[in-house]
Amino acid sequence: MLDFQGRLLERARQICGGWAALALRLGVDEHRLWLWAARKARLPEKIFLAAADIVLADDIARAAADRRAQPRPAPAAAASGDSAAPQPSA
Repeated sequence: MLDFQGRLLERARQICGGWAALALRLGVDEHRLWLWAARKARLPEKIFLAAADIVLADDIARAAADRRAQPRPAPAAAASGDSAAPQPSA
């Protein structure tokens, strides 16, 4: 869990633009944030969820900005007739 929280905080830091900005956004002091990011102490649940919200909000915003108008094509197996979908008759 400590490894995951470190990666989560690192990603949140990238999104916020630095440790100071992340600390301000989470409402914690930088020293405490550093301890959590260095995997020296466990994140409180409230801070963990706030950091996860930062990362997920960024991911959702990136997905919304995706310019593809059509969904991705089906895998090759489905396109070759291996799926359970009915095939048109000849």
